[in-house]
Amino acid sequence: METMERDTAYIASQCKFLRRMLGLTQENLADAAGLTVRTIQKVESGRHSPEVQTLRSIARGVGFDVAVFDKPTPEQEERQQREMERTLRQTTLVPTSPIKKANDFYSRNRAWHAIMINAEAVEADDALALVASISEWMDDLDGIWEISTASQRLEYAISIAALCQELEALGYLTHFGHFRQQHMQDKGALWDVGLISFLPKAEHDGDRYGLVTLDDPWEFPEQDRPKL
Repeated sequence: METMERDTAYIASQCKFLRRMLGLTQENLADAAGLTVRTIQKVESGRHSPEVQTLRSIARGVGFDVAVFDKPTPEQEERQQREMERTLRQTTLVPTSPIKKANDFYSRNRAWHAIMINAEAVEADDALALVASISEWMDDLDGIWEISTASQRLEYAISIAALCQELEALGYLTHFGHFRQQHMQDKGALWDVGLISFLPKAEHDGDRYGLVTLDDPWEFPEQDRPKL
C-alpha cells in the first residue's frame, strides 16, 4: 500500500462498510483502533489521504489486514467478499465494563463454558504479576462458582476486586464481558464465554469494547452477529 496511490473514496467507503458490518459507531471504531473520533470522521469523509499507520490501526482494530483498503481488481473482489463474510462470522467487538468494586464481579460472574483472557496491552512486570493472579483466580473458580454459597461468592469477588484495584493503581483496568460462540458444524454446541480484558486507563473509564476473533471451528451465533 505504501508504494501505490491510495483511492481515498474507496478507503472511505470501506471504512464505513467495515464499521457498519460490525455494528459500530464512529466512537466504537475509534476506541478499537486507538484513534480519535475526528480521525475516523476524516477517513470516512473521503476528502483526505490517510496515513498508512492510520489504516493499519483501523484494520487491526476490526480484525482485518490493511490490504482491505486496497481497491481490488474484479478478480480479487469475490475473494475479498468471502473473507469479509468469514470475518463477520468469527470477529466482533464485545462490550465490557470495568471491575472497580466487588459487586462489579459478583453480580455478573456465573458458570462459564470457557474464559478468554486478553492481557496483550499489559507490559510492566508488576502489572503482569497482578494480571497473573487475577487469571489464576478465574481458573480456580471454574467449576466452583456454581456450587458456592452467596457468602463464598462474595468473598471471592472481594478478593478479585482488591487485585483489580491494585492493578488500576498501576494504570490498568480489568474489564469484564461475555459472548456466545457456536460450533460451525454442530449448531447445538453453544458456549457462553466470559471475557477478561486488561486495558490501559483512558480519559473515560466506563464501558469499552474488546475485539474477539474466534478460531475454527467456532463462530458467533447468527442472531448475535451485527446486521448490515
